[in-house]
Amino acid sequence: MPTTVPIKLYRTTERANAAAKAAATEAGAGAAFGTRRLTAAGLVEELWELWGDGRALVRADERQVLMARAAAGCGAAETPGAPSVLAAFAAEHAAAFAEGIGRDGDGLAPLQRELVACLRSYYDDLSARNLIEPDAAAARLASMVAAGRLPVMEVAVLDFLDASEGLRSLLAALGARAEGAADLATVPPLPRDVQPSVLIAAGAAAMPELLLETIARDGGKAENTLVVSADPARLLRVLGASLAAAGFQVALRGAVPWDATALGRAWECVRRLEEGSPHWLAAATDFAYNPLSGLDDRKAREINGRLRADRLLLAEDAAGILAAESRSYEALVRVVRAMARGESVPSDALEALSGIVGSAFPGALERAVERAALDRLRALVQTAEELGASSRALLPMLADATVRIEGSSDGEGPVCEIAGTAVLDSLAPKSWDTVVLADVSARTFGISEDLSALDGLAEALGLPREPSALRRQRSRFAAAGGAARRRFVLGVSRRDERGDESFPSFLLEEFASAQAQAEASRALVEGDGELAARWQRSDAARLGLPEPLAIEARCAGEGALPQALGAAFGPIAGCEELPVPMRGRLRTLPLLRYLARTPEGLPVLSPSAIEQYLSCPYRWFVQSCLRPEGPDEEFGPRELGNFAHEVFAHFYDGLAGEGVRRVSAENIEALASRLEALVDELARVQSERRLGSRLVAANREERQQLAQLKRQLVRSLRLQAQMPAGYEPALCEHAIEVSDAVDYAGVRLRGRIDRVDVDAERGRFVIVDYKGASKGYASGLKEGDEPSLPQHVQGLIYAQALSRTGFGLACAGALYLGYRARGAKELLAGAYDGAAYDAGGLSSKNSEVAMNFSAYLDAIEALVAARLAELSEGAIPASPSAPAACTYCPAYDCPGRLA
Repeated sequence: MPTTVPIKLYRTTERANAAAKAAATEAGAGAAFGTRRLTAAGLVEELWELWGDGRALVRADERQVLMARAAAGCGAAETPGAPSVLAAFAAEHAAAFAEGIGRDGDGLAPLQRELVACLRSYYDDLSARNLIEPDAAAARLASMVAAGRLPVMEVAVLDFLDASEGLRSLLAALGARAEGAADLATVPPLPRDVQPSVLIAAGAAAMPELLLETIARDGGKAENTLVVSADPARLLRVLGASLAAAGFQVALRGAVPWDATALGRAWECVRRLEEGSPHWLAAATDFAYNPLSGLDDRKAREINGRLRADRLLLAEDAAGILAAESRSYEALVRVVRAMARGESVPSDALEALSGIVGSAFPGALERAVERAALDRLRALVQTAEELGASSRALLPMLADATVRIEGSSDGEGPVCEIAGTAVLDSLAPKSWDTVVLADVSARTFGISEDLSALDGLAEALGLPREPSALRRQRSRFAAAGGAARRRFVLGVSRRDERGDESFPSFLLEEFASAQAQAEASRALVEGDGELAARWQRSDAARLGLPEPLAIEARCAGEGALPQALGAAFGPIAGCEELPVPMRGRLRTLPLLRYLARTPEGLPVLSPSAIEQYLSCPYRWFVQSCLRPEGPDEEFGPRELGNFAHEVFAHFYDGLAGEGVRRVSAENIEALASRLEALVDELARVQSERRLGSRLVAANREERQQLAQLKRQLVRSLRLQAQMPAGYEPALCEHAIEVSDAVDYAGVRLRGRIDRVDVDAERGRFVIVDYKGASKGYASGLKEGDEPSLPQHVQGLIYAQALSRTGFGLACAGALYLGYRARGAKELLAGAYDGAAYDAGGLSSKNSEVAMNFSAYLDAIEALVAARLAELSEGAIPASPSAPAACTYCPAYDCPGRLA
């Protein structure tokens, strides 16, 4: 390289090329062809190619792959993301390690010594492959300059550079000087021909409205608009369709995480299924709904329901179902398996994915994102093959990878490019009509240094770290302002997406101050003292902006969500205004539409549904009519309860078939063993039952719960042996059908009674309803009290209903049997006639009814009828009778919740 040719260094190739182009187009700018314009990396590369020792500079992908390989043998680097952090550390401090730093391990903790060994393993691997880090190469070049073996050159640094120690040594040895924006002391004001403006949103949801308004307002005047966002892909999802509809050609430039792309998400789903992850069900469902799967919504829902309805399915079953339905699953699983085994990745599988990506995403932008993700995968695979590294090393890299995206939609209108903040490093002066910084917050333009887990190691080794965030952010902000030809727009939200308070970046204050100074000076030169004074006054209510900026600032609040969306995305055609709904009453649809009815028009309800309506009409409507439950087959209280019901029904039916009248102290030991065997037998055949009507234990914890239930049922049987003599189980799971024409409180009943105990000699019966626990079910009546509606009426309804079926016996009680009871007093609760049923020590006095039991049942029915009369009128108010009514209610947003 000739020593007489000046060199100017820029942060990125784009800025270097733009500067060269600008110099070449200036009148009489012959010097444009006598100056080299490079990046710092380009300078090191050129010098090393001419003056180096023959080793090649390691590329970024090569660094990532080789570091992942080195980290695979390091226990201290097993955490996700560790290889990428180590790779960045190795690139920054290569010169120091080349000098032997940390070789003796003095002053290092054991974990730090292990990390140093991992880094040295990486550097040794580089040497073995005839590769070198650019930082180490720059340090060697610096020593050559100092030794006179490399000539001194005229070097000027025009941009702020994130320089490693080796690069700083080289620039110092070459006598480089800083010019222009390389060392800004403050943010500069805008040129006079660029108009500044500020957008102030009350919250993040209001910002899209302001952005769209700003872009659309400039649309007729600006040929191109740049919108810079910390999350460009998210902003594109919000604004893209509206911008396209307004005639803009929408472009996207930036970096997104690999796992934020459809390909990355599908990849992760397949990997989890292949590894048998505990979360395989979520992974399988996510894959089915992924656009890359090729499944339409109907098929995805079908597969989702199929997977969730059978809890005995395993990850391999789900994989088989998806492989049979999706071509992309088959291609992805081949790639994942090859990497898991460390084998060569099949090229035909990657080609198949390429074709699938092309057909799965009709939109040009979406297709560009997914092609970039696939290209990233291909590049890593190719690099690993070139280096002879195991493809297994790519797995942790993909989990932490980012995908660089450039793409645009079809169309010929004005361009609106949405880009990430990294674009600020590449902006050329006067390159966009309008530049919009969508979020000038301390979060996006902060000055805290990005620290990694290895900063402690750097400190222990005495490695230098030059604070650079402040200079970097000033440089970026200045580049954004300098890139605008007509307008420079700054967006500020007072609250973030979570509703937390958001603070403007220090750059807004610096810019406002610099702009105010410049504008006031211009006004004074032009003799407009009043305008100068206005620029020197600030508006505290609008972020302390100078008065002219504050007055022109566009502001938006966060109203109701439909209003905010309407304001942001324009008017909706064909809108029909509906009356404001009133929670607690159906006005448009009759409630009876949701209920089964008899030919005579009577609603058909079960006693449990009636009880639920009485406890809270709104919960009953949501849970029983809307039925928001998912398709999942569960192993929970309901399934365990149904199994307990089945066990007792089989047990007592079996006894009746053998002529055994009841469980007693004389036969309890033999019958307890028999019950244990029955539980085991029924548990064995559960897997053969119809999906959704069984109890299947899928893991050790659930098997322990089943074993515990068996012990509880046996203990309950021993307590049942103490139930009043004379009463014998006569009916189990006794059905009351609609055809039986049993009416109660104005509705037709349909249901199933768990058990009916009969004292044939005295002509009495007792309803027995199984519950896990009887606590809270007492509904007795003291002497002299008037009957009131108890919280639990299911048993009382069944008692009245059975009396109307021609059963021919009088009811002595409606009791709830808690099969998990630990003691005799916990076994029974409900309502019983103390003169006809001697509960003894099995129930408290709170369950005894001190009046004629038949009259008590009639009184309860009258109270129920008064409440059910409201049902036919569409009344479903959120009025829980007790906190327990809200405990398992699916209406989580109900304002009437008590629990």
